[in-house]
Amino acid sequence: MHKPCGSTAAEARSRGCHFDVISFNWLPTACYDAELSQSFDDMRTWEWFLDGNHTQPLTHADIMTGEHTGLYVNWEYHVRHCTAMWKKMHRALLGPSGTRAIDGYIGSYAHTEHCARMLLGGRDIALETINTRIRVKFPDCGGALSWH
Repeated sequence: MHKPCGSTAAEARSRGCHFDVISFNWLPTACYDAELSQSFDDMRTWEWFLDGNHTQPLTHADIMTGEHTGLYVNWEYHVRHCTAMWKKMHRALLGPSGTRAIDGYIGSYAHTEHCARMLLGGRDIALETINTRIRVKFPDCGGALSWH
């Protein structure tokens, strides 16, 4: 499906899409792993900032509107995002525990390579360091996976 959630938060909501706090993606139900997203959200009290100096925080309610982009988060968020995205792919491959389709963001091998570089190269960065910028995305939703 090409851009099933449109290109704005309002379009995404009108199309019944879900905002995924892990990836900052608007996703249709077929590509949204609600259980994994909730688990990530419940992991800790995350912080998001409008600025790199982290003087302008946003609330969880602000974030979940899916209308704020270009936000700053800490290194732990980035690391846990990467591991959660790998879990999402694995859950989709295994079957009914997650989704049956992978969105264009997580399905990109470039994202897997990016996460591998971040995890292997960032081992000396303190988890609380605010050094990552995240943007809202509206990826495609790939085809359904099948299992044998």
